[in-house]
Amino acid sequence: MLKKKLLLSLVIIQGLLIIAGIIAIIFGVFYKMSNNNNSTIITNKNIDLNDVYLINENQYQQKFIHDNKAIFQIKNIETNKVLKEIVIEKN
Repeated sequence: MLKKKLLLSLVIIQGLLIIAGIIAIIFGVFYKMSNNNNSTIITNKNIDLNDVYLINENQYQQKFIHDNKAIFQIKNIETNKVLKEIVIEKN
């Protein structure tokens, strides 16, 4: 009888841990998605080719000025996703 209660309690604890893990994964995915949406997204439609530099065959650097800030972005050529961004504020 004691072994059955112990086994049942271990199964319940294991189930609760699995549910907690699934909830943590879901929150992690939503957190990651919200951070990607909050990143600085500036589309510069009038790109001067003097401000675009090819880094390697997969990445390029773009620089532009927006709201009194100089912004340097390293982007992936295929997806146009911003990989790194450096913002320098003007004084």
